[in-house]
Amino acid sequence: MSQNQRFPVLYQIQFLRFISYMQSSSRKIGERGGWFAVLAGLLIGFAAVPFEAEAQADYKRYYDEDNLPKVREIFQRGRYDIVIQICDYALRRGQPSWEWRTLRFESLANVGRYEEAVEEALETTDLFSDKLGALLSAHGMFESMGLWEEAEKIYDAINLAAGAVPEKGRTALDYVYLGRAALVLGADPATVLEKFYGMAKTFKAKGQNVPEGLVEAYLAAGDLALVKDDFGQAAKEFQGAFKLAPTNPEVLFGLAQAFMPSDRAVAGGYLEKVIEEAPFHFGALLMMTESSIKRERYDVAKETLDKVESINPRHPIAAAYRAVLVELEWNDHVAFELEREKALSVWANNPEVDHLIGRVLSDKYRYREGADSQLRALEMDPGFLPAKLQLALDYLRLGRVEEAWPLADEVGKADEYNVLAYNLAILKQEIESFASIKSDDFIIRMPPNEAEIYGDRVLELLTEAKQVLGEKYGIEIEERTLIEFYPNQQDFAIRTFGSLGGEGLLGVCFGSVVTMNSPGSTTAGKSNWEATLWHEYCHVITLTATNNKMPRWLSEGISVYEEIQRQPNWGQRMTPRYRKMILEEEALTPIGEMSQAFFNAGSGEEVMFAYYQSMLVVEFIVERFGLEALRSILTDLADGVLINDAIAKHTLPIDRLEKDFAIATLSLAQNYGPGVDWREPEEDEVNPLSTLSLASYLKKNPSNFWALQTLTGKLLDEESWGAAADSAEALIGLLPDFVGFGNGYAMKARALRESGDLEGEAETLERLAAQSDEALAAYNRLLEVEFEAEGWSDVIANASRAKAINPFNQRLHYCRGCAHAALSETGAAVTSFEKALLLNPANPSEIRFRMAGLLKDEDRPVAKRHLLDALADSPRYQEAHSLLLEIAGSVAPDEKAKTDEEEAAAVSPEAL
Repeated sequence: MSQNQRFPVLYQIQFLRFISYMQSSSRKIGERGGWFAVLAGLLIGFAAVPFEAEAQADYKRYYDEDNLPKVREIFQRGRYDIVIQICDYALRRGQPSWEWRTLRFESLANVGRYEEAVEEALETTDLFSDKLGALLSAHGMFESMGLWEEAEKIYDAINLAAGAVPEKGRTALDYVYLGRAALVLGADPATVLEKFYGMAKTFKAKGQNVPEGLVEAYLAAGDLALVKDDFGQAAKEFQGAFKLAPTNPEVLFGLAQAFMPSDRAVAGGYLEKVIEEAPFHFGALLMMTESSIKRERYDVAKETLDKVESINPRHPIAAAYRAVLVELEWNDHVAFELEREKALSVWANNPEVDHLIGRVLSDKYRYREGADSQLRALEMDPGFLPAKLQLALDYLRLGRVEEAWPLADEVGKADEYNVLAYNLAILKQEIESFASIKSDDFIIRMPPNEAEIYGDRVLELLTEAKQVLGEKYGIEIEERTLIEFYPNQQDFAIRTFGSLGGEGLLGVCFGSVVTMNSPGSTTAGKSNWEATLWHEYCHVITLTATNNKMPRWLSEGISVYEEIQRQPNWGQRMTPRYRKMILEEEALTPIGEMSQAFFNAGSGEEVMFAYYQSMLVVEFIVERFGLEALRSILTDLADGVLINDAIAKHTLPIDRLEKDFAIATLSLAQNYGPGVDWREPEEDEVNPLSTLSLASYLKKNPSNFWALQTLTGKLLDEESWGAAADSAEALIGLLPDFVGFGNGYAMKARALRESGDLEGEAETLERLAAQSDEALAAYNRLLEVEFEAEGWSDVIANASRAKAINPFNQRLHYCRGCAHAALSETGAAVTSFEKALLLNPANPSEIRFRMAGLLKDEDRPVAKRHLLDALADSPRYQEAHSLLLEIAGSVAPDEKAKTDEEEAAAVSPEAL
C-alpha cells in the first residue's frame, strides 16, 4: 500500500485545500523569498508520513520538531493570519507541542482578537501547567493586557515548573526560560544575567548549527538592558545575536532600539532591514511612526500606522500615536480623546498609552501636556516606573526641579540597575554643588569657581535680553527663568536629553529652562557663549509666546536673527560655501517644508545652513511684511494654527512667498562678491604647489578667489612676508565680508607681525575683530598690542571680546584690571584683579600689590590685607614693603602696632 493510500482521505482533502489557499496568499502578498515555498515545505512532510497508530506518537513528535521552527519564522515575519491557520490545523490533528497554542494565542492578540487570545492562553495554562515556556508566554500575555489576577494565579506554577527543570542536561533554551522565570518571580537582574543568560551563552555555535536558545539568550539580555536604559550594553548583546542570526527581525529590531538614542542613522538602517525581513513588524513600524512624527512628516506617520492597523485594527499603541498626531497636527482635543479612548479599549488602565503620548509630546517641546499625560499614567499604575522617570525629566525641563528629584530617586530605589535613574542621581549631586545667582527674573546655576569669573556677566546679559526681546515681542515673563551652565558635557547631555550625546550643541531651551555648555567645557575657546546665551533666551521669549507650539526652524531662525540685531558680528552671514550651496547645489528648502532642513541634514555643515536659511526667512518676513506680521504668526501658533496657515495669513500664500523668498535669496547669493571669479581651475590649469604657477594663473584671472587664497597661503609658507601681505590685502579687497577659515585679515596680520609692522598688524586685526565674534586669537593679540601701547580703552574692549569666548584666561582679566586702573575706574579694576587672582596667576603678589594701591585710600584694612598676602608670597617685594609702611604711617597708633605685628608675621621665617 502506498503512503498516500495509508493517509486518511479527509486529511488529504484538507491538506490540498490548505496548500491551494497558501499558494494564492503567497501570490497576493508577494513577499521576498515566497511564503509558498516555506509553507509547502512545512506541510508536505505530513502527506509523506505513514499513519499507523503504532507510529503516530513518534510521527507527531517528528512533525513538531521539523515544522515548529518554520512556523516561528513565519511568526517573526509578521504573518500572524497564516500562523493562526497553521496552528488551527496542527491542533485539529492533535499535535502535542504546547508551542502550537502559544503561537496561536500570541498571533490572535497580534491581529486584535484579544478575547480569543486570552481564552486560548487560559486553556494553555490548564493543559500545560508543567511546561515553563508555555506558562511564561501566557504570563506575558496576561501582563500585556493588565490581567493581573490571571498572571498571579500562575506564579506558583511557574515556580514549580522552573524548579522541575533538571540541572543536568540543561539546554541553552532551558537557561533562557529559567532566566525569564526568575525575573517574573522578582530575582535580581544581575543574577539572572550571570546564572542564566550567561550560562546559555556558554553554548557555542558550530558552523551554521546554532544551538536553540543561544540567540534567545542574547535577545533576552539585550531586552533587559533596554528596560534599564543601558543602551550601550543592549547594543553589545544584540550584536552578539546578530553574529548568529543576521536576518532575524527581532535581532535587527533590538539593534535599532539600542542605537536610536545615540545614532539615528545607524538605527534607521537596522529598521530598514527589519522591514525587509518582516514588512509588518509592529515594533519597527511603530518606531518608524514616532520617527516620522519627530520629523513632522505626519502623512508618512499615518501611512505607517495604516500598515499596523491593517493587521491589528485594535492595536493600542497605534491608537496612542493617532492621538498624538491629531493633537500635534490639528490641535483637535476632541479627536485626541476619541483616539485615546480607543487606545484604552483593550485595557482601560494601560499606563503605557498615556506614557507614550506624554513622552512624544515632550519630545515636541510640549512639556506641560507631557507631564499631564505621565500623571494620568501614574493614576492608572502608581508603580509604573517609565512614567515616573519621564515625569521627572519633564519637571526638570519645566523648572520644577524640587519635584523632579524625588521621582528620579524613587525610580532608582525601585530599580537600582536603571542607568538613567543612576545618571540623574549623579547629576543631582553635581547640581547641588553649584552656586546660585538669583534676581527677580532669573536663577543662574553654575560651578562656584565659574560663578565668580563670569556669573555677573551672565546676569547682566540676561537682564538686557529680557528687557529688549520682551518689549520687542510683547512678552512679559513673570516667573523666573532657570539657566544652568555645565562644565561637563555628559552632565549637560543627561540634564538636557536624558541620555548621553548632544555633542556639538552649545545650549538648549525648554521654555522656562535653559541649559548651556559652560565656556569652561570642551567648547572653551571655540564659540561665543554670550551670543549663545542671547540666542537661547530668545527661545525663552518665542516658546513662551507660542506656548511651545512652534516648529524648530522658526524658533531657530528668530534666535539667529535676534543675535544679529543685538550685535552685527553675532549670528550667521553669507559665506563662499553658502553661496555655492544656494546657487550650485540647490540647497534651499521651500518655506513650507523648512522643518525638514534640520531633520534631513546629513552633516554639521547642512545643519548650520538650516540655521542660516531659517534666519533668512525670518529676515525676509520682517523686512517685507514688518515685525508685527512675525508677532501675529507667533500669536496664531499659540492658538493652535498650523505654521504654514499662520504664515500665509500674515504674509502671502505659501507658494507665492516661497517664490519671492527664493528670488531674494538667489539675488543675495549672486551679489555676494559680485566681482569675484568663483571658478576653481582644473588640475591641468594650475599647480597649487607652485608659487609661479599660481601667480601666472592670477595674472590671467586676477579676481579668482581660490587662486588668490591659495597663493597667499603659499607665500606665508615660504615666509615671503611682504608679498604675502599684499596678496592678503588683495584677498580682503576681493571679499571684505569673509572672515571664515583662510580669510585675508588673519593672513595679512600674520605677515605684518612677522615683518615687524606691529601697527599694521593691529589695524588689520581690528578690522577682523569688528566682523567676527569668534576671532579669539585676534582679540588676544590685540589685547597685548594695545596693552603695550597703553591704549586702555581698546584693551578693555578686546578683553570683553575675549571673555565672551574664554573667560578663564587669567591674562585678559589682568590686562583689563590695569586698563581700568589707568582710567581711574577703581571698582572695575579691583573686580578684574580679583578674577585674575582666582585663576592661579603666575604673579599673584603683583596683582595684590596693585589692588592694595587702588584701595589704600578707600579701604585701608583690605589694602593692608592684600599687601600682607603679597609679602607672604614674596617677602622681598620692596614696593609692597614701602606701600605697607605708607599705609601704616597714615593709621592711628593702636592700628599701627597691629600692622607692625602682622607685617612681622608676614616676613617671619615661618612665613617663608
